Amino acid sequence: AGRKATGWTALDAKENDFALMGAQIEALKQKKAVYKPIYNHDTGNKDPPELLEPNKVMVFEGLHPIYDEKARSQLDLSIYIDIVNEVKFDWKVKRDVEERGWTEEQVREDIEKRLPDFSAYVDVQKPN
Repeated sequence: AGRKATGWTALDAKENDFALMGAQIEALKQKKAVYKPIYNHDTGNKDPPELLEPNKVMVFEGLHPIYDEKARSQLDLSIYIDIVNEVKFDWKVKRDVEERGWTEEQVREDIEKRLPDFSAYVDVQKPN
């Protein structure tokens, strides 16, 4: 359904289908195409999936690419880029104000609300 229905933040691991992610990475490594789910930030729901063709080199990026053991085990290399909070927060403010029509205060409140989920679901990927 999407985050508007569940009330979970984008950082909450429950908002992700890790079984599907692991299976799709495995299929891509076997040179099979997959239909990747697409989250629509405007509607808060999922759009129709898009076809993703296998390639010799593939990069999986996002909030949780190495959170789940099955998905992580399919990767040949994993890198966690730990960007300082000031830079991350500035990027989010700029994007959400310019692209989503939020006020800076709304973005800063949203960041504060999400900090516990960041610690619980994203930051824990550093050692992996």
